[in-house]
Amino acid sequence: MTSVLFGKLQPREQINQLTSFIDASQVYGFEKAVAENLRDLTNDSGLLRVGATFPGRKPLLPTIGINGMDCRRNLDESNRNCFVAGDIRANEQIGLAAMHTIFMREHNRIATKLKAINPFWDGDRVYQEARKIVGAEIQFITYKHWLSLVLGPEGVQQLGKYKGYNSKINPSISNVFATAALRFGHTMINPVLHRYDENFEQIPQGHLLLRYAFFSPWRLVDEGGVDPLLRGMFTTPAKLKTPTQNLNSELTEQLFHTAHAVALDLAAINIQRGRDHGLPPYTKFRDFCNMTEVNTFDDLATEISDKNVRDKLEELYGSVHNIDVFVGGILEDQVEGGKIGPLFRCILIEQFQRLRDGDRFWYENPTNFKPQQLKQIKEMSLARILCDNGDNIDTIGENVFLLPEIQDGLISCDDLPSMDLRYWADCDSCGEDEEGEKHRSRRDISSVNDIYSSFADYEERVNHLESSHDELEKMVKALKIRIKYLEDLINGFLAN
Repeated sequence: MTSVLFGKLQPREQINQLTSFIDASQVYGFEKAVAENLRDLTNDSGLLRVGATFPGRKPLLPTIGINGMDCRRNLDESNRNCFVAGDIRANEQIGLAAMHTIFMREHNRIATKLKAINPFWDGDRVYQEARKIVGAEIQFITYKHWLSLVLGPEGVQQLGKYKGYNSKINPSISNVFATAALRFGHTMINPVLHRYDENFEQIPQGHLLLRYAFFSPWRLVDEGGVDPLLRGMFTTPAKLKTPTQNLNSELTEQLFHTAHAVALDLAAINIQRGRDHGLPPYTKFRDFCNMTEVNTFDDLATEISDKNVRDKLEELYGSVHNIDVFVGGILEDQVEGGKIGPLFRCILIEQFQRLRDGDRFWYENPTNFKPQQLKQIKEMSLARILCDNGDNIDTIGENVFLLPEIQDGLISCDDLPSMDLRYWADCDSCGEDEEGEKHRSRRDISSVNDIYSSFADYEERVNHLESSHDELEKMVKALKIRIKYLEDLINGFLAN
């Protein structure tokens, strides 16, 4: 309870190695050395390093770097090594590796376009601007598309809207959020990773039990790339949490079975971690969240409606005041319109408010993006990012956090809105439109190619210009004939 480092009485608080901010550090690294190691510094394009590229696919993550680890558990199975990303856990299972790959590609996609629009930018400027945009995309998607489903309408209302940066707010991660509340997501993990080809048929290698997905990056290389996994994720429902099974048995009986002599149990790890970190029991956090006071297990009937579960808790814990916060939180019934119980919803709302309002680089802070740039960021979706960066994804659900059958089914990627990066065109002598947004005047554009060379509509614009030119020539020719006719008519009249 004391600390010579701080010179005063202080409750123990474990320090997280990662940044607390939603800042895309899982893409770029949590410290400068990692970030620089992940960059491609061989050119001035502002790109992230890439790994192997196979026919018909886009580049994979690199496998060499200071943030790497060894995945060659069974050389008879494969000698391919781990991928390197901003977060060392990218290799924990290949579904995560696929998403890390997608966001590395998204950075390089954006950086390439920014360089085409602003060829005079150096590599560091391109890298930083692309990183800023990717971070904003992740913030927007997290709050607008994911968190709204987790919290439900009432929770979103409690979360409130962004009102600006508040320097007095502490944006760090609370221990209970990191160690218990956010781990509600473990209850949503399926025991099987579904993998589908472009026709949404099972790939030849089949679906994959989760136990075989741990630390197996070679499967991403040798079994179809990222696309089959991504299609499986947006067409397969999350695991249904039931009173008798909160985490699937692949997590509680087969966790990391290929990397350890004895498989681990994720639920047990979560519970013991909470105790190691000194988290108060479940009832203390109920007080924090202004929930009703409980002294008996039947007092929990409102939040944990299944009596068999309450009886089991009493058998295991004896007193209601001994329940671990992680256990109590995941056993609560889901709130109306949301994916979690009332306690974890309370903790998530409090934490996500602080993460947003205490972040001076938050994407909605008017000092970070111009109004039209912010408007473009809000056009983005995870579906759009998967379409742009998958190897060959052309059909998708508009909202990948919802099953296709409860929206408009699968749609073409061409029908999804996208971000127009021309609003990041850099010019010094610009005018301003009615919204105060800078725009290029005609004399600022030295070459049309500087603006449109990397955009798909360039060819269409050129064709349109050529067509207009042909029509103009025909019109001039017709006018010349008309003028000659009138001149002859006037000359004849004067001669008479």
